[in-house]
Amino acid sequence: MALLFLALLTLIDGLARWLLNQPIEGVRDVAAVAIALAVSCCLPVGLMERSNIVIRALPEARWPRTSRALDAVAAIVVALIMGAMAWQFMVFASKMAKAGETTWILKIPTAPFWYGVSSILMCAVLVQIIVVVLELGRCWGRFEHRERSTA
Repeated sequence: MALLFLALLTLIDGLARWLLNQPIEGVRDVAAVAIALAVSCCLPVGLMERSNIVIRALPEARWPRTSRALDAVAAIVVALIMGAMAWQFMVFASKMAKAGETTWILKIPTAPFWYGVSSILMCAVLVQIIVVVLELGRCWGRFEHRERSTA
């Protein structure tokens, strides 16, 4: 929704520049925070759907246990990286809040948006923990991974 709103604002701004030779002030301000929120919202969904890029070093048909173990290790690494990102965005947001940072033209405080991004990343960490549990379950033969059908 944020990207759709941003696209509409960009379209209106472009038309105003072309037709009226007058840009809409603050579109860049809104764009900076809207893009950060929109991109961060894609991460939990992508992790849950397991739509991330996967490189298979070993064919699962030949080495199924080793392949499953590598998938579980990869899921743990992704969870750790997502946790580090969430933590660093929280640190960044608190620095923005302490400094009283605002957008350039509209003077919108930026810290609440970065706290929002950090919160969404924390949700992504929780989602990835679920993925880790499922991958560990596959290692121990508890869960079977079903490939999503693209048809």
